Amino acid sequence: MDECILPVKNTGLRGVDVASSKICDVRGKEGKLIYRGFLIEDLARNAGFEEVCFLLLYERLPKKLVFKD
Repeated sequence: MDECILPVKNTGLRGVDVASSKICDVRGKEGKLIYRGFLIEDLARNAGFEEVCFLLLYERLPKKLVFKD
């Protein structure tokens, strides 16, 4: 009973939204990772671990660390 079975191409979850989050946004095609509205590159340059934790928990940066445009 040898039937011709076409191989299954596994594309993973590419293009599928698996969850929604208010904390982060991943824009893969643009190469952007955003936490609470801040680009990860800006946070990495200007904030320490504690400041990023504060941002994730309280939805804002500590008062001493406010980015200027």
